[in-house]
Amino acid sequence: MDMNESDYHRYLDAFNARDYAAMDRFFADDVALENAGFLVRGKSAFRDFYRFFHQYCRETVRLQGFYPGSHAFVANVVIRYEGVQDLTAEILAAHGFPGMTPIAQGTVVDLEFLILYELDPEGLIRHIKGAVWVPARAAPATPS
Repeated sequence: MDMNESDYHRYLDAFNARDYAAMDRFFADDVALENAGFLVRGKSAFRDFYRFFHQYCRETVRLQGFYPGSHAFVANVVIRYEGVQDLTAEILAAHGFPGMTPIAQGTVVDLEFLILYELDPEGLIRHIKGAVWVPARAAPATPS
């Protein structure tokens, strides 16, 4: 069984509400999240990571596009990060996440991602990894 777009909307609703128990229903026990040079493996570690991160940053995901595949899917999302208290490089390093970008209280940033979700045979998420990019800027006009 593969996850469909309606299932993913339910997952996003749980994520945006910080309902970690509801999110667990979508994950294989050994779910893995690869992000910014670190790996979080297992439901408990996943919950612990996001409980830590969400103390410092409110994160809201908005779906732009859903692309189903066989035993995987890709979601094109925009994630809004809102700093609720300073998350410094020192705090990130102390918690084992030195590759993550610090965010200051009051900062609001929207980033677009393509996220690959690999599924186990039961259709549960077993691996998450994403790609983010900085939007292209228009090249300066050249004199004619």
